[in-house]
Amino acid sequence: MKNTKNKSAQEILSTLTIDEKIRLLNGVGSWHTYDADKKIPSVMMTDGPHGLRKQEDNQIDINDSAKATCFPTASCIANSWDLDLIKEMSGAIADQALQEGVGIVLGCGMNIKRSPMCGRNFEYFSEDPLLAGSLATAYIDGMQSKNVGTSIKHFACNNQETRRQTSDSIVDERALREIYLRPFEIAVRNVQPTTIMASYNKINGKYTCQNKKIITDILRGEWGFKGTVISDWGAAMSMPDCVKAGLDLAMPDSHGYQIKLLRDAYDKGELTEQEIDRACLKVIEVVLKTTGVKKTAVDYKKAHDLAKKIAANSAVLLKNDGLLPLSKKQKEILVIGQMADDVRIQGGGSSHINAFTSPNIIESLTKKGFKVKYVAGYPGDDVVEQTEPTEIQRMAQEAVVAAKEASDKNIPTLFFCGLTNRTEGEGFDRKDMNLPHEQLSVINKIIEMNKDLIVVLFGGSPFAVPFADNVNAMLHMYLAGEASAEACADLLTGTVNPSGKLSETYPFSEKDLPCAGNWGNDSPSVEYRESIFTGYRYYETFDVPVKYEFGYGLSYTKFKYSGLEISSATYNAADADEAIGNVGAACGYGEKLSKSKTNLKVKFTVKNSGKVAGAEVVQLYVKNPSSDYIRPVKELRAFTKVYLEPGKSKKITIELDAKAFSLYDVSTQQYIAPTGTYEIEIGSSVKDIKLKKSVKVKGVKYERDDKSKLSSYFRKIKLFTHADFVSLYGKDFPVDLEPTPGTFTIYNSFSEAAKLNKTCKKILDGVIEKIKANNRKLGRSDNDPALKIVIGGLTENPLEGMVLLAGDDFKRNRADFIVNLVNKKRFAALKSLWSKKWD
Repeated sequence: MKNTKNKSAQEILSTLTIDEKIRLLNGVGSWHTYDADKKIPSVMMTDGPHGLRKQEDNQIDINDSAKATCFPTASCIANSWDLDLIKEMSGAIADQALQEGVGIVLGCGMNIKRSPMCGRNFEYFSEDPLLAGSLATAYIDGMQSKNVGTSIKHFACNNQETRRQTSDSIVDERALREIYLRPFEIAVRNVQPTTIMASYNKINGKYTCQNKKIITDILRGEWGFKGTVISDWGAAMSMPDCVKAGLDLAMPDSHGYQIKLLRDAYDKGELTEQEIDRACLKVIEVVLKTTGVKKTAVDYKKAHDLAKKIAANSAVLLKNDGLLPLSKKQKEILVIGQMADDVRIQGGGSSHINAFTSPNIIESLTKKGFKVKYVAGYPGDDVVEQTEPTEIQRMAQEAVVAAKEASDKNIPTLFFCGLTNRTEGEGFDRKDMNLPHEQLSVINKIIEMNKDLIVVLFGGSPFAVPFADNVNAMLHMYLAGEASAEACADLLTGTVNPSGKLSETYPFSEKDLPCAGNWGNDSPSVEYRESIFTGYRYYETFDVPVKYEFGYGLSYTKFKYSGLEISSATYNAADADEAIGNVGAACGYGEKLSKSKTNLKVKFTVKNSGKVAGAEVVQLYVKNPSSDYIRPVKELRAFTKVYLEPGKSKKITIELDAKAFSLYDVSTQQYIAPTGTYEIEIGSSVKDIKLKKSVKVKGVKYERDDKSKLSSYFRKIKLFTHADFVSLYGKDFPVDLEPTPGTFTIYNSFSEAAKLNKTCKKILDGVIEKIKANNRKLGRSDNDPALKIVIGGLTENPLEGMVLLAGDDFKRNRADFIVNLVNKKRFAALKSLWSKKWD
């Protein structure tokens, strides 16, 4: 390595040739940056975000990685609402990264949960931008404080897995700013993440990696992002256009393909050296920042204990009619459910962590002193489709008989169930909110004769629980990492008091979703017709009943709220320009407050009025004034978590500035606070409001008459029409058409080609069957998450994306062959197949 000590990024850049500069803009192998002929260090990056998934370039299988601690997933830790715990977790992941020589961990995931049926939601935090942004800020802070880089993802509007590589997310400006970009903005303004990962999809007609408005104008220009923008793996379509738009680094190694595109564009004068230098400088800066850090010795026992602590503080008690916690006098228990034996601790895909250890429920409850009888009840996820119906019926009947016997003897019965790897995962979406049928069948039969049932749930997203009213208790563990079972045992026995609160709404079914009918479809574009009405913003505004509301969660103790005081009955937001882009949050990680002495101070007291110690997530909502413009009825504006011994109380102070009352005004392109009477609400959930008081805000006169112009927005969301949305969108509407022979390009997918051409379909079907056959030879199910991702990438990636990822297996001339074949240019297809131009 040539000496780079004390040299600035600019000085290093001046030593590079144009060829070295161009090569620097593409990765080396799957995980490294280019070292410019040893002129600079090379940094290694690995997947996260709830643990370290370190792979070498020869490790192809996503499940084949170095051993590491598997912490709870983002969907789980979000329910803790505990920023200190999240910071501690990311710091522990950073220690393991340093031990393995990893400079950047690709996380955290922070996309808004537009629909609970998104297969990758277990990697994301919340449906609410303030909560998601605050949690991400804590994660970034904890990791970067250890000098390990982060890469927040997937920027942006990547809210479904169906056609995730090619779909166009069409979002109106207010929804884009207030909902989908907002959590990223909070993180950037607060802690400057090392890198940001640009997503696969298009946003309003442009691939994100080519989207100058998103990457350069907003991210860098408005928010002041100073770090490096990298592509998701294989997402940088037409690399010269990406660099011109502001992308810095395309990952992974494209085996010379993107380098050739960049060199050709430079030689033709389509890409300037100044534009190349801009991107190179950012790559060099991130390399210098994340290399040369000393290794850290890791205490994996301590990390496991931390994973258990986080899991226990994140679980949500959904129901309890008195059976929990389990009595210490109880010596025998019945455990039903295959998921108790094979606990689902995480989701499948690129975030899969190869955990050191993961005890099951039976072992964990036995260590608590119980004599455990276990009955599987239903087959495991990897064999259920090969199991004969008669065997499934036999297993169910065995569980029913055992449950009846336990009921007769007053032995507690615990049923374990939830979403599985075949029902949710990266690369595919759910079609409904139902639990697997083999699980539902068993629990419904058990309930007929044993309603004193404790149900323990697992899963990375909301699902329907039609049996809830007929069971005694429900504890939701989400996907709680390698210590899931131990944490579950602590919660069931009262060793730990549940304190998790839902970071997302649980609707009754997929029919109740605000995006119903406009999400997850196999179409080239996705209209975000519900606009700003995601999650609770929709359910509260339109009075739609839900099973469990945002912020909901029970405890083994009780909390009393009292003494609400607000520093002033009026607030002048008219001149609070410095508050634009800010959020007021008691958590301390919402963006920095305005320094104005006139910030509203909200004070109240919370008391633990029960008999056991516990923690309460205190939530502050602002109820907006009635208006003639579109706005949610209320929004989360602050939160904090309070730990109290029985009988103890704490006085809480929360400061709010103008952002607590603001919306994004498209005409002025800034946040403004409309004049009106607002209500400060303090609650235990979005519905369970304990204290409230009004405040008059002097702000901006804002009259738009949106309600009358878009009246269907204020009837039923299922009546949202394309015409309504075009009107709300307010500018030239992107037109995304399905390809036809003559319009097909390398930016279309193999599955689109198969729809248009029989030969392409035959080729695709043959490749898929070969991949499945090889997977079966390894003893793996067709439901294996790694297999689903491979097939999803093969079918849904743009053809150029496959060229970027596949190397010798799929070069550009093969992509051109498919393009020409679909476009009915047979001679050109044969010519391209034999061409050496792109080899």
